[in-house]
Amino acid sequence: MKLTSGAKILIDKLLNSGYEAYAVGGAVRDFLLGREITDTDITTLASPNEMLEVFSGLKTYPSGLKHGTITVLIGGESIEVTTFREDIGYTDFRRPDNVKFVKSLNEDLKRRDFTMNAIAYNDTLGFIDPYNGLEDIKNKVIRAVGEPNCRFQEDALRILRALRFSSQLDFEIEENTKRAIIENCELLKKVSVERIYGELLKLLIGKGVERVLLEFKQVIFTIIPELKDCDGFLQKSKYHAYDVYTHIVKSVALSCQDKITRLSLLFHDIGKPKCFSLDSDGVGHFYGHQKISAEMTYNILKRFKADNATISEVCKIIELHDSKTELSRYEVKKFLNKHGFDFLTKLINVKKGDSLSHATGYINNRLESLQNMYNTAKDVIDKKECFTLKYLKINGNDLKNAGYKGQEIKNKLDKILNDVMALKLENNREVLLKEIKNDR
Repeated sequence: MKLTSGAKILIDKLLNSGYEAYAVGGAVRDFLLGREITDTDITTLASPNEMLEVFSGLKTYPSGLKHGTITVLIGGESIEVTTFREDIGYTDFRRPDNVKFVKSLNEDLKRRDFTMNAIAYNDTLGFIDPYNGLEDIKNKVIRAVGEPNCRFQEDALRILRALRFSSQLDFEIEENTKRAIIENCELLKKVSVERIYGELLKLLIGKGVERVLLEFKQVIFTIIPELKDCDGFLQKSKYHAYDVYTHIVKSVALSCQDKITRLSLLFHDIGKPKCFSLDSDGVGHFYGHQKISAEMTYNILKRFKADNATISEVCKIIELHDSKTELSRYEVKKFLNKHGFDFLTKLINVKKGDSLSHATGYINNRLESLQNMYNTAKDVIDKKECFTLKYLKINGNDLKNAGYKGQEIKNKLDKILNDVMALKLENNREVLLKEIKNDR
């Protein structure tokens, strides 16, 4: 394993001072998976005070002395170094009440969540793997270290971490670990919403998201109970092949791996059960579900303490996710004027995911109209056609000079812009100046 330069220096300093020291956790796992190593954690026999002495010439911070951790800044890296320890008591189901420093690396590794994260390494001894994490990585399996129930009762967030890793890496979860996840998922109610939301976002953009959202519905419904009504809710429409929840899951999985897209799709139809009606032919309808879904999504994301920009964008996308897509060039310009090209692109990404999870006979036409919509918008942008006041060849001062006042100025500018977008007027300064003079 190739250690980062900072990690190698710190481990060598500890080893040369007579203390065991190893890279551990995510850095080792990511190296074995061929993924980029973004940060390295180190575990060592040295106590916090002994570490501070070994690293006396470096910039250090006592980031978690109570739990045996110091942070060292070296060569642009921020590296946490922690004394071998045993965690004691988890009354809040999240953090240890106390820690006990131990003398054995194996004892330290025993407290970790999954076998793939319980592998240590240094250049002298190579990989230390008492819990067969190397084999589990090779077999693409997520397995709790030791007794799964204990691991999840110590830290309930590990339940979502298991699902997140399963989605990100497309690994299966081992049966005993899976059973313990289901049995303990109610403990997630004791975890902070911010931590749950962070794991959910990572889970959603993973390549194994469909399998995880379908296999661990009970966990998902624990953290987002509003989705439970969608499970098994038949849509009774020729346009749909799945119940509402399965449609939602497949739309997420079939979309681009982008946070806003997948978050929007997770909630885009969440209001459907509240809006369901049957017509005289037994066909299901969900009138107004876009607005209801957006309102529910707003409340859910507020509960998760999501940032306001994400809440606003996701809710707006959901409100428009069922809007028509066969637009004229004028209508595309109107949309660009109101929402902009970036938003249009995100909405199209959501509409594509939604369309791909419809009944097969109706997918191609939907995708074709979406592609046409995108192509038209891109052509408008590339040709610098006028769709916003910024591109109009006159401005408010021109109208003011022509005798317009107050609200008149805005109203006239909006009308001229609309006529230019509709090709009723040429976006030419002389033509537009003549237009405003003729009106006085």
